[in-house]
Amino acid sequence: MQLGVKSEAVRHTTTPRGPSIHQLYALPVPIRTYPLPTFYPSNPLSLFHVLYTWLAQVVFPPVSEPSTVYQGVWSPETRSVHIREAESIRALWEQGFFGKGAFSRSEPNWFKREQARRGKRADHVAEEFTNKRREERKLMKWDRARKEQEAIERTKQQEAWVAPVGPLELLSLPNSLPNASALVNGALTPANTSGISSAGEAGFVPFPLLNGDTSRPQTPVNDLSATFSNPLSEDPQECVKRRKSVRFCPSVQSATFLLSDPPSPAPGLLPNGEVHDYAAANGNPLLSGPSDAALAALVSGQTSSKDSSEIATTDIVDKEHLQLMPEEAFYLVFALGALSVRDPGSQTLLTVQGLLKLFRQNSYFPPRMTGLQPDDPFLIHYVVYHHFRSLGWVVRPGIKFGVDWLLYNRGPVFSHAEFALIVMPAYTDPGWQGRQPPQRAWHWLHSINRVQATALKTLVLIYVDIPPPFGEELDVSTIVKRYKIREFIVKRWLSNRNRD
Repeated sequence: MQLGVKSEAVRHTTTPRGPSIHQLYALPVPIRTYPLPTFYPSNPLSLFHVLYTWLAQVVFPPVSEPSTVYQGVWSPETRSVHIREAESIRALWEQGFFGKGAFSRSEPNWFKREQARRGKRADHVAEEFTNKRREERKLMKWDRARKEQEAIERTKQQEAWVAPVGPLELLSLPNSLPNASALVNGALTPANTSGISSAGEAGFVPFPLLNGDTSRPQTPVNDLSATFSNPLSEDPQECVKRRKSVRFCPSVQSATFLLSDPPSPAPGLLPNGEVHDYAAANGNPLLSGPSDAALAALVSGQTSSKDSSEIATTDIVDKEHLQLMPEEAFYLVFALGALSVRDPGSQTLLTVQGLLKLFRQNSYFPPRMTGLQPDDPFLIHYVVYHHFRSLGWVVRPGIKFGVDWLLYNRGPVFSHAEFALIVMPAYTDPGWQGRQPPQRAWHWLHSINRVQATALKTLVLIYVDIPPPFGEELDVSTIVKRYKIREFIVKRWLSNRNRD
């Protein structure tokens, strides 16, 4: 075999993969556009390419967009629009990252996770690897805390050893001379030195008796390991102050903990639904961690044959639906025309004006049927959402980081969010004279900015200029055009980085 040439047996076989994420998430919105190619003045041939594409679209016009209008139902309980068809759910997520799975953190993949958990799917989902890493990290922290606790206990035992100070205690040491007993006025002879050793082994060595006084204190020597090694062997009355009893409810048995115990990992569920019994497996409920069998089952996700056979026989029903926020649903209805929303009671389609009024009413808690104003929470947040969506950003809710919106360059599957937005109304119009925006404390802004800096995001304050009051007879386009947006980036000033 020549160097640099790999045989067929050495080559690694790779499993077939699906389409790449760049192909799955190629469309930024659920509509398709057909732009003309770019014309370059320095290249005259590009003009023929533009003319050919234009003539092809005139002779054979493409399908009008949106080609598919998805169906949704308004949910007054959750104040969101629900999408229940599986194809519509995947389409809205893959074409713009709209909505959130009801049983998922973000991407609606509960059905895939359930199939992988029951062994009906060969590939895995990202949440499984994330949960596996979290469990491994949790067990590693627990093992580190256990080792630290054991080191503290050993240090306590070493520090609790009392140095011998009495003559008889000094004579009991292994380096004592056999005839050193003559130094104690003949009170001790070499013949009875063995009794001292036996007394020391028993746990206590008495001080030398003076004038027949037998009430002298006794000094512990070497029996400290029995005191610290097994806390369960102590007298319960002596351990009352060191224990803490917690009773959660009258029907649950009270749990007793030692204050010196290391933190134990949270009782997670095995894939078969059983709870780990660490105490029964290792014998010591105080300083016992998960056994090797439980750890292996926890990390690898193995299940018993009986439970796996029972799970495999049951059919899996996809119960997850997609939840669209009111701003996302209204953008799909008004800006793109790719969604229609039905009333849950009458099952009639809601018009754009009716949907705007419904969302404005439910932006208050409790819902406000009358007295709607231009500074309604829905209008302010939707204007910001529409503005950044029109600029090509992927806008997602930012409640996880304490802000209103998060801006992604292409989407959550490609990179983390770059900017965090906080929407603030501004009453700059003379018609709002005397109207003040909600006051924000300085420590609130500092806390939010600190969180974003820790998460490697840039905080942006979005001021929305509120227009004067208008009537409900105006169309949505005219209403949205009356709002103006101003953007201010907030950064922490550091003396060692901002010297210039």
